[in-house]
Amino acid sequence: MSFSLPCRLLLIAMLVLMGLTGSGHAAERSGAATSKLAKSVSGAWYSSKGVITFKKDGTVVFEGKRYYFAVTNGGLIQLSRNGNSRAVPYQLSGSKLTLTVNGKARLYSRRR
Repeated sequence: MSFSLPCRLLLIAMLVLMGLTGSGHAAERSGAATSKLAKSVSGAWYSSKGVITFKKDGTVVFEGKRYYFAVTNGGLIQLSRNGNSRAVPYQLSGSKLTLTVNGKARLYSRRR
């Protein structure tokens, strides 16, 4: 089977792009938590529901499960685990973090 030059170039470009994006979700790639936004939520947050800790290694335990996380510019924290992901809307204001889970706001506070 022979392909024309434009078809070969397109195929090569697609393969290169697939290789650059890697496998898995954004939050599962190493270094996902190194962004400025991720650093802004890093640390322990406390609420009546318990403690949530966003670690510098890009992991968080949320609702009893360990996830990789990435913080987006669009006001979402992307949680990934075992090839599955979920987006949790958030708002950050000083030492207050609000996560919206299943349509309900959860307020967390940072203790210094």
